[in-house]
Amino acid sequence: MLNKVILIGRMTRDPDQRGKDPEKPIASFRIAVDRDYKRDGEPEADFFDCSVFGQQAKFVLQYGRKGRLLCVVGAIQRREWQDQQTGEKRSAFEVVRTEVKFLDRKPEDAQPDGAAQPAAAPALVPAPAVGYAPQQAVPAAQGYAAPPAVQPAAAQAPQPAAAPAVTVQAASALGYPQPVPGAAAQYPTPDFSGVPESYAWGPGGVPAGNPPF
Repeated sequence: MLNKVILIGRMTRDPDQRGKDPEKPIASFRIAVDRDYKRDGEPEADFFDCSVFGQQAKFVLQYGRKGRLLCVVGAIQRREWQDQQTGEKRSAFEVVRTEVKFLDRKPEDAQPDGAAQPAAAPALVPAPAVGYAPQQAVPAAQGYAAPPAVQPAAAQAPQPAAAPAVTVQAASALGYPQPVPGAAAQYPTPDFSGVPESYAWGPGGVPAGNPPF
């Protein structure tokens, strides 16, 4: 015997969760499958209730949304239950032991609960070189040439310090001879205004055979 059905359709509503055990949930949903023919030009569809269990149920509850296109592979089974309002017994056929595969793109809001989005890496900005400011190009005004770029001034070599002036006191401290104060006053310049021009002097300032005057 064989009980297997393959359906391709769209969800008519968001999936519902049944069962009290969060580790073994049951997901119930309904799909609409279009018929190959149309009556009076209007499209018709058949509706099938489906139930999945365990990991498949978690998958459907997380990504299933109304209008999503999916493929369902399972078996048809008759389910019975009691109506809570009327107390009557009800039954329906549904597709169970189902394998589900979505055939369209995942919706943007189908994210895992508590999943954090990775933060964007900060852009790396190169630091400017120490001691130099970046040169920015200045756009030339219309009709005027752009001014030349300012070049950094060349570093000047340090000038040697001037030697300090040596004072008389410093020279004395270093052992150098000092000038004798009043030497010019002790040896006045001789006055030769009364000596005749024909008067001759010998070596050492001694008169050389000149008559007295």
